[in-house]
Amino acid sequence: ALGDSIMVVTFNPHTLNATLFSIPRDTYVPITCYGNAMSKITHAASGGDSCMINTVENFIDLDIDYYAKINFRGLMNLVDALGGIDVEVPYALCETNENRNFTEVITVEAGYQHLNGRQALGLSRNRKNYPTCGEEYNEGERSDFVRGQNQQLVMKAILAKAKTIRSVDQFYDIVDKVSMSLDTNLTREQILGFYNIFKKALLSTDSLTD
Repeated sequence: ALGDSIMVVTFNPHTLNATLFSIPRDTYVPITCYGNAMSKITHAASGGDSCMINTVENFIDLDIDYYAKINFRGLMNLVDALGGIDVEVPYALCETNENRNFTEVITVEAGYQHLNGRQALGLSRNRKNYPTCGEEYNEGERSDFVRGQNQQLVMKAILAKAKTIRSVDQFYDIVDKVSMSLDTNLTREQILGFYNIFKKALLSTDSLTD
């Protein structure tokens, strides 16, 4: 397996500020579990969780305490469990579906949009043009850097929508719906604790930066 989408989240408990930092998959770095051989950082995922974590720590000179991995269907289920998310989409796009084919092409229009899980996945994955979709879905810059920015838009929208969770039972129901697609070293109780802190911060200010 490869790590195509790598995002580091730092949180300051004193200021209640969080920062998102995306690392492009093709970033050339020493891969710690392969004797620090230079390669694309995405290849660290094939060495397991510890290899990816150690490689990222070595690259950004920052200790990482917790990790979470979610697959395509997990992201879709999370967004759908939240009732969709609201995003200012930078450009109209089309993308392959969760099975990486065009049997059910994903399309997303530009502008302020309410996205379902599949559309959020399409925006998160898009990094190139697909001429077969038509010119209207191929305007605007596409790259791995742009994909990282799109993923941050989706992450911010998920956190913003999470503010509407009204009870612990609803929170755990959402966690359970994505648990089969989620790998993390956080317990359910720790996730709830972090959520409560983030919710307090998000309700008081727009504290998430990139």
